[in-house]
Amino acid sequence: MWYFISGWPCRFFCLIFFQTRAYNYMKVPRKGGFLLVCNHQCLLDPMFAVIPVTRQFCFAARDSLFRVPFIGWLIRTYNSIPIRRGKPDLAAVKLCVERLKQGYGLIIFPEGTRTLDGKISNLKPGFGLLARKANVPIIPVVIDGAFECWPRHQAFPSPGKVDLIYGDPIPPEKIAALDDRQFAKYLTGTLREMQTELRTKIGKQPFDYLETPQSRPDDEASEDSQPVVSVSVNMPETLQPAAGIEKRQGGGKISYLWYFMWCWLCRIFCMLFFHPRAFNLSRIPKKGGFLLLSNHQSFLDPMLNANPITRPCCFAARDSLFKIPIFGRIVHTVNAIPIKRGQADLTAMRMFVERLKDGFGLVLYPEGTRTLDGKIAEVKPGFSLLARRANVPIIPSVIDGAYECWPKNHKLFSPGKVYVNYGRPIPPEKVAELGDREFAKYLTKILRDMQTELRLKVGRKPFEYPNDEKYCS
Repeated sequence: MWYFISGWPCRFFCLIFFQTRAYNYMKVPRKGGFLLVCNHQCLLDPMFAVIPVTRQFCFAARDSLFRVPFIGWLIRTYNSIPIRRGKPDLAAVKLCVERLKQGYGLIIFPEGTRTLDGKISNLKPGFGLLARKANVPIIPVVIDGAFECWPRHQAFPSPGKVDLIYGDPIPPEKIAALDDRQFAKYLTGTLREMQTELRTKIGKQPFDYLETPQSRPDDEASEDSQPVVSVSVNMPETLQPAAGIEKRQGGGKISYLWYFMWCWLCRIFCMLFFHPRAFNLSRIPKKGGFLLLSNHQSFLDPMLNANPITRPCCFAARDSLFKIPIFGRIVHTVNAIPIKRGQADLTAMRMFVERLKDGFGLVLYPEGTRTLDGKIAEVKPGFSLLARRANVPIIPSVIDGAYECWPKNHKLFSPGKVYVNYGRPIPPEKVAELGDREFAKYLTKILRDMQTELRLKVGRKPFEYPNDEKYCS
């Protein structure tokens, strides 16, 4: 049900922004399973390939996406199949074959990666195995124009015109007559001919395929190339992070336009669902860098901490988040800095200090993980080092109510009321007086006192914490 309901907004989106036109889409079988084999121009290809067709499709996505809050839930609703990247995943192949036998359409992008110039690369062998095992036809489809709208090096799509053409079904008998490598060459030629036909039809200059379209060695269907079914029988090969995203992580020029645009969207979102109230906002410095250290109640905390602040802030995010399609790009646009979990990340530390010296606010969560009961855990030592090196004040901050809206063991949030309290700035001199462990205890006491004060102010019962006389003053 959700699959078909959400299809209409996607169609509307494609018509408004990309003026999408599809040719010969009636060649897609009306019943029975089939394998839709498509060229790969941009991250939106799965949507472009399926919206002209009213039948239900299934997709594959790398298994790490299923562990991402909300995104994991969303892709499950689209019949996605988890697949392990970089190794043969026989379980995923079996599941793909099973879905094909059940009558679903399965989309794959056998080039293995997005194009660098709009041309169609040599297809990787192996995808014919799925069609042979499930005894289903292969439908070739070519997308053109998506590369111009969202080239691989570009962070966000731009409006344009996208055209698609669906080819004649290739029956299972034809697929069985050729081995994997022969069939990969055959289908490469078919897709290129279809692309030439499509570009001629819409008045574009066809590509010249007298030479290899792209000089990447991994695109060649050579003897040592990996079969596509063992690595990426899927839509999500389309969803790989763009080339060079590692270079962009935490570096480069900061886009203030995107940052403040996201801030306003987040403010609207928070007002609608969480009715947030911020206390003592005037304690945030009007200029110069500062380190905002807060308790950690939910995934919403960065948004709740930074939204009341009109100055640009930057955040720390684990490096794996930057590799998630679309979401990774969003994380990048809000000035997030990638950090490696479970190890000393000196590169991230240097970047934190650099941003603080540049006058940004840096938001961190020194508990190290989200709370299990709403209480504030002992702060981990080491965060004061950043303030000392950058010579900036520390602003303690407490969030309350976010835990009730989105506890750690819940997949989705629920509406509620959230409060944020900002504490008095702790000057660099005070930070320098105490060692890391002493300062961690000192900050723990401050945050707990602030939480008690906040909960009393909003009419909630304070939590009980063990007394620590040393840092009561």
